[in-house]
Amino acid sequence: MKKSFITGILLTFCLIIHGQEMTVAERNALQGFNDTIDRLAEDFVTVSLVVCDPDEVLYSTLGHAALHLQCPVFNLDYIFSYESENVRDKIWTFLKGNLKMGMFGIPTDEFLSVYQMTGRGVREYTIHLSPEQEQKLWEVMDNLAAKGANIPYDYFRRGCAKSVVQVIHKALGTSAIHYAPWDEKYTKHTMRELATTFATNVPWIEFVSYFLVGVEGDRDYPCEQKLIVPTDLVEVWQKATFDSGEPVLDSEPRILLEATRHNEGTWCTPLLVSLLLLLLAFVPWKVVDYTLLALYTLIGTVMTYLILFSNLPCTDWNWLIIPFNILPAIFWYWRKYWALPYAAILLIWCLVMSGEFFWGHVLVDWPHIILTLAFCVVLVKNGLKRA
Repeated sequence: MKKSFITGILLTFCLIIHGQEMTVAERNALQGFNDTIDRLAEDFVTVSLVVCDPDEVLYSTLGHAALHLQCPVFNLDYIFSYESENVRDKIWTFLKGNLKMGMFGIPTDEFLSVYQMTGRGVREYTIHLSPEQEQKLWEVMDNLAAKGANIPYDYFRRGCAKSVVQVIHKALGTSAIHYAPWDEKYTKHTMRELATTFATNVPWIEFVSYFLVGVEGDRDYPCEQKLIVPTDLVEVWQKATFDSGEPVLDSEPRILLEATRHNEGTWCTPLLVSLLLLLLAFVPWKVVDYTLLALYTLIGTVMTYLILFSNLPCTDWNWLIIPFNILPAIFWYWRKYWALPYAAILLIWCLVMSGEFFWGHVLVDWPHIILTLAFCVVLVKNGLKRA
């Protein structure tokens, strides 16, 4: 056992030092192959970054990133993609934080057929790895795919773009990616801002995302860890290089699938709805007060569950729990004692949160602030009525 191990080390060393001087047959013999396939040829394995257009569902708002690996000699053509269990079928499992995800090797035609049905475009950019690194990457992907969906679904730490960066680093080994000077948007903006700015074309998903990502999305992280949007990853990697001096990515994509559907947006946005509810709050009808209380309590129940009971990532603390919680509903009968003081607290919260839009980072979006103002109006009406 010890002898064979030492022999393997020597053969590997010999291959690295003298590999360029050997014939293909000699090199293969050292690796235990008895064929004439040149496994160090540039086109033995090809690797590309695959970028898919965004969708209008929560988990696809930022688009998708995956890796396309091909070995023409053995007719292998797969897209390796981190996938989760179906969120639509397991929404409660998702909210509990118990959804699973993992790496899957999907035949390219099968992968593309799913995106074709939804009309989403797919393009790819060649990644300029060395032949050894390409084969190492395939080994890494095979090992991950063999484990299946065995890790907790984590859209924050294991998002598709971040996962691509992580597996490429594994293939590089001691080599590195050398980044150009980082653009200001990565040095000054938070992960929340990068994600929500990109998702503005799907306003209701942006609205929901503020529930699902708490203060963890506002912390400072290294710029590479902020590459959570696939198109941002493309932009940065096209300016980056490997140790060899090769650019990480091609400058131009190859189109794998043309987009046939485009998001045209909606007139019924969270901002519009929250403004209408704010106006409605001034109407002196009890039915209005109780309708807003019910809506407020529904949102507060979800927020309270996510923070106190769910294992969902990034929900340990969220600034929205201050205005959106279940306490007003529980103590509504005694509102004459607390309505006005609580309204004052919420007004201060609104001022602080809206101030962040001018001070620097965005912590809370305007629709949530306006909804809080609407409830403040309800509290003031009830507080004055019983003062």
